[in-house]
Amino acid sequence: MAFFKLRKTEAEKAEQRMQKELARAAKAQRKRAAKEHKDQQARLKEVNKEAKRQEKKERKEAKQAQKSHVQAVKVAKKASKTRIRLARKAEKQRVRAHRRQMRRARAQARREAAGVVTVPSFSKSAACFVCGKQFGKALHKRRHHCRQCRESCCLQCTSSTRRPVPMYGLKKPQKICVVCETLVLNENMATNQPREPADAVRDLAAGRTRPHSAPLPPTGVAVAASTPRRARSAKSKGGSIWTLPIRPLLKRKKSAEQLRNRKMDLDLQIEKRALFGGRAVELQPQAIAPPAP
Repeated sequence: MAFFKLRKTEAEKAEQRMQKELARAAKAQRKRAAKEHKDQQARLKEVNKEAKRQEKKERKEAKQAQKSHVQAVKVAKKASKTRIRLARKAEKQRVRAHRRQMRRARAQARREAAGVVTVPSFSKSAACFVCGKQFGKALHKRRHHCRQCRESCCLQCTSSTRRPVPMYGLKKPQKICVVCETLVLNENMATNQPREPADAVRDLAAGRTRPHSAPLPPTGVAVAASTPRRARSAKSKGGSIWTLPIRPLLKRKKSAEQLRNRKMDLDLQIEKRALFGGRAVELQPQAIAPPAP
């Protein structure tokens, strides 16, 4: 066994250096190849990812287009149904309006043949003719029309009792306001069958009752029951549904009835005095005549 290292010759050293250079070059070449392969794989992965992203985008666009098409078809069908429904509704309204117009024309012809006054159109005002409240969408604020005066009134100022309106040839019970019921129709019903004051006095004397204790028959006396309209207070302008504006009308109705009763009582008293006074004048010569000899 040798205890010393053999010295290499220059050729061996050169060969060793050449081998190292070749090994270093091979290693660098492998690194470059690995890096190129890695870059190629990254580029391929990016291309695949971009392709998938593009495919996903295309699928999404196709799905959105299909959804938009379906929505457009639904909207078109709905619009078509709406047009058909509106056309049918318009046709029904046209037919109803034509029938209504024909009925009104026939009724107008009958009224003209009977000599009845022509019915005027309704006045569509923004506020109630009686209480002055503005109309709205609520049930108690909707617009109603009186068939007697043809004015607009609210639900609270509409009479609960329906009456016929013979002035316009309306024989069936119609909707009227409380003013017409109080000041017009009540007087008309009271004066439909007038009687002579003397007959009323005889009936009153036969019954032996006071004029205020029993209802008196109508005497045909025309009473002016129109009273000045009272101005509304500031508190009643914004009243709620529970504030009934009919109280002033009820007071007016009571005042009109009292005035009518007093007028009728005065006429009955005058007729009574004239009737009994005439009898006393006729019997007076017989009472003071001297007895026959």
